[in-house]
Amino acid sequence: MKKVFNYSQSHKIIYWGCSFDSLLELKYAISVQQDYEFLRSYIPIYYDPATRRPTSFIRKNIRRYTPDFLIRHKETKKAFWIEIKPAAYSDHAQLSLRKEVAERYILWKGYDWQYKVVYDDEIVLTSDQLIQFNEYSSIASKSTRKLLHEKYIEHSDNNVSFFISNVQGNSHIAFVMFGAV
Repeated sequence: MKKVFNYSQSHKIIYWGCSFDSLLELKYAISVQQDYEFLRSYIPIYYDPATRRPTSFIRKNIRRYTPDFLIRHKETKKAFWIEIKPAAYSDHAQLSLRKEVAERYILWKGYDWQYKVVYDDEIVLTSDQLIQFNEYSSIASKSTRKLLHEKYIEHSDNNVSFFISNVQGNSHIAFVMFGAV
């Protein structure tokens, strides 16, 4: 029997100068921040749904798909284009379409990325990361979240300073997309 997954209402979360669609996406970002640089929902794919091929021309019947993250390991420089999903979504037919479209786009552009779906039960936080996640996710009001964000900025070290800026620099984007410094 096919599993059915229904999304609940999504709430935008602003953190590190990024916009996350859910706490699950924020949890993932926290889990990779030590080892990876990332871009959040940065690269849309426009594709023809009949052929599943990417296109540069937006016209009638063209669809858009944007994976959640592009990450690149800080040392190995391996890059992954990540889609975050709840485990209950694992058998959904849309995932195979998205995978095919993303892999065709990567091949078309000649990028060194690998497409990967990460399910919620695969996201593991260290104890410090869990404290950070729980502290943020338990705050109800936006004004309190803003204060927490300011507190985080005060206590953060220079290694994560790019998360705090609203605009990522060209060198950061070039590194994540192409592995260039």
